[in-house]
Amino acid sequence: MKTLLALLLCWLGLAVQPASAAVDGPRPLVLAYNAFAPWKNYDSQGQPTGPYTEIVRELARRLGMPLRFLHCPLPRCLAAMQHGRADLMIGVQYNPQRARYLDYLEPPFASGNRLALYQRNSDPRSIGSYQDLLPLKVGVVEGVQYQEDFDNDARLRRDTALTMESSFRKLAAGRIDALIGNEQQTALLASSREFAGRVRRAPLTLDDTRPHRLALALNSPLHADKARFAQTLRAMLDDGSVARILSGLPLRPTAPAAPR
Repeated sequence: MKTLLALLLCWLGLAVQPASAAVDGPRPLVLAYNAFAPWKNYDSQGQPTGPYTEIVRELARRLGMPLRFLHCPLPRCLAAMQHGRADLMIGVQYNPQRARYLDYLEPPFASGNRLALYQRNSDPRSIGSYQDLLPLKVGVVEGVQYQEDFDNDARLRRDTALTMESSFRKLAAGRIDALIGNEQQTALLASSREFAGRVRRAPLTLDDTRPHRLALALNSPLHADKARFAQTLRAMLDDGSVARILSGLPLRPTAPAAPR
């Protein structure tokens, strides 16, 4: 009996130790991370990469916080933010429903988004005007906002996929007539081995002029530090770090903040 009690106490001691160590160290900044190539992507080793990823890495470094990635498709990332399981998202568009649980940081880190449309190579129809979309089934990604007029147009027939890759597969298989997406992201996928020669870009292009922001979860313990997040982001914009990251240039050395 004494042996069992000793083993139990030993196990409890081991179980408590990591929690104490976690309290002693700086709290990690948890980034809800949905892949959105080329801005949020994975390298050949499976590590997060891309300009948006590097913006958050630099932000966390300057704040003196270790960064942890919570990998999730967009709807689950939003749910994690809503329930306080993640602290931060980048590049998520504003809408009134999201504003109930997301606090968008000022200033924006970028603005503008050009949207491309794709159709099958074998489809003889031309998508040269917005009206050409009305008879078509258009692929969209769940949770993504595109352009205000497009998003609110009840005449459009939308087909929802979990990822842009899934939407491209539906297009190639003839399950949808067209798809819409960010110009750079769709160009990367259209030129990939899986889709090259099977899809083509349509003449129609839509422009979304809404700003791109970072958002803190209102239910995050780190929300109390919102002013420090915004101040650090503004410093990154003012010293050109954000512009250099978005342009693919190396950063100039800067001192990190002391961990809090």
